[in-house]
Amino acid sequence: MIEKYLNIKLILFGLFISIVTGIFSLNQIVINQLRNEAVSQAEHLATSYSNAINSMEQDDIRFVIDILLPSIKFPMIITSNDEISVVLNLNISDKVGSEAYNKKIWTLIKKMDQVFVPLDLVWNNVKWGEIHYSDPQVVNRLKWIPYLELLFGAIFVIIATWGFKVINKSEQRMIYVGMAKETAHQLGTPISSLMGWVKLIREDKSDTDNISLSMEQDIQRLSEISKRFSKIGSMPKLKKLSIDELIIENITYMKNRLPNESNIKIIYAGSPNIYIKGDWVLLSWAFENLLKNSIDAIINNDGMIKIVVIQKDSFVQLDIIDTGKGIIRTDWNKVFNPGYSSKVRGWGLGLSLVLRIFEEIHDGSIKLIFSKPGKTIFRVQIPIFI
Repeated sequence: MIEKYLNIKLILFGLFISIVTGIFSLNQIVINQLRNEAVSQAEHLATSYSNAINSMEQDDIRFVIDILLPSIKFPMIITSNDEISVVLNLNISDKVGSEAYNKKIWTLIKKMDQVFVPLDLVWNNVKWGEIHYSDPQVVNRLKWIPYLELLFGAIFVIIATWGFKVINKSEQRMIYVGMAKETAHQLGTPISSLMGWVKLIREDKSDTDNISLSMEQDIQRLSEISKRFSKIGSMPKLKKLSIDELIIENITYMKNRLPNESNIKIIYAGSPNIYIKGDWVLLSWAFENLLKNSIDAIINNDGMIKIVVIQKDSFVQLDIIDTGKGIIRTDWNKVFNPGYSSKVRGWGLGLSLVLRIFEEIHDGSIKLIFSKPGKTIFRVQIPIFI
């Protein structure tokens, strides 16, 4: 169990690293594409600017000034002989040409040149100026997006974790209360019976043989209850056992507990040659709970419970079918939740224990596959013994 949780933690950690790496990688790809477009535009401008100056054609110069320069959407500064010629897409509040303005521009030029190599402007094979440029504004904004995504993701995880903890604590409280009540219920009958036998002994009743036998049965029942609760919190050693014998024993036990006036019939259809790997005590507890639920669901103690066992490939399938009042469709997914019960005085622990016994301890499954008034089917699947 501990190894299973450790593997889940490792998988979640690996998934987190993959998501973070993916977010930053995708963001960097987009930034690189935008930067490449900016470099391409700047190179095109440098080439066109140099060609226009060299050709001395007015149309070429006008094309550069009227069309190319206004099309630039990222910060750019053109210098000529250590003088500032053109400033594009920069918001500087100081007056153009002032000492403060020029100081800020030259500071920006140094920063631009640290990221992008300035492009030369040439006239008659002589360098006469440079184009300095930086990332588009959108790139500067995009750099923060991964951090914002991770921040919002962390906030969501924190809120979700807190919510799951609240739900988990609520479920734990339900389990503790249910466990306490289930324990009291399980112990109540044999203890009351023992108290009655003690009273008879004190009254010097002569039928001591029958009293001793009954007391022995009650003590055996207490021992079985103790084993159930000790095993449910651990991983017991599973052994080969006959599913046929297990079911028949539980059916016999439940039939003996039915009232004399009850008209409930319990029918079994199975095979004596199917074996599973399991724990007798816990599986017996699980089937006892399922049979109890079916009996409680039958109205006026008049109905039928049928258990059908078949082998399918590598597992055994058990259908527990009853003619009770049924479960409404909206509650099908809730029946195994701790605290859920359709009974007025139910504790909502029985089926959650059954789920743990079949799924976590025996690597099987249990599902409510159909329910309506007059017919409810629970399906259990357990791996066969190989």
